[in-house]
Amino acid sequence: MKKFLALLSISLLIAGGLLPVLSEARGVPKAPVQAMDRDLVLQAQRQLKALGFNPGAVDGNLGAQTEAALREYQRAYRLAQTGLLDEATQRSLLPERFQAAPAPTNVPNQEVVLQAQRQLKALGLNPGDVDGELGAQTQAALREYQRQYRLPQSGTLDEATARSLLPERFQATVEPSPTPAPTRPGPVPIGLSNREVVRRAQIQLRALGFEPGTVDGALGPQTEAAVREYQRAYRLPQTGTLDEATLRSLLPEMRQSSVR
Repeated sequence: MKKFLALLSISLLIAGGLLPVLSEARGVPKAPVQAMDRDLVLQAQRQLKALGFNPGAVDGNLGAQTEAALREYQRAYRLAQTGLLDEATQRSLLPERFQAAPAPTNVPNQEVVLQAQRQLKALGLNPGDVDGELGAQTQAALREYQRQYRLPQSGTLDEATARSLLPERFQATVEPSPTPAPTRPGPVPIGLSNREVVRRAQIQLRALGFEPGTVDGALGPQTEAAVREYQRAYRLPQTGTLDEATLRSLLPEMRQSSVR
């Protein structure tokens, strides 16, 4: 009887030691794998798709195609190519998850987003539908704009981005001058209402290969984009407006003709 009990104890010990090994061999994990937040994966898949990395179905599952898209994104942005949504990848791909929510007064309203979308489109950065919504494609276009202009790549309309992309919002409105041109040598008065100045600038921009759109004397988004590109090429402050420094460079004859 004692021999039987000893053999039974040894058998139970062996079985207890072997069961985890057999379970692993059959594909049963030792402990539950930490589940990835489905909403996080959905956001990542939408952002990858907006940036041109194909994650497959946007279904919240971290499958093989999403992992491949993550690995390609990590390669493009010089991150460790894990194929996982590790913290470094999340901070790069979804930076808004790591930023404190701005106060309601700082949230861009629909009109500001609409202006930004129009300007991004004029600059050749596709924000998707011009609908006033700060969606994934608009965020991707903002991030590309920020990359090109060496701004923090937040994908949001933060103050630095708004000042660069929509400088007119931060400038005092220029009132049209009721007086004629000055009687002494000097530059022609510059005001956004001076359609003739804008029209001449558009003609000159087009002649130089900077496409201002329709030559109509209106300083619209496409003309602003052309002015900004001219300023960048000629190392002037990139305001997108026909300020004095830009006119001195673009239309020097205007200064000369201002002498009575």
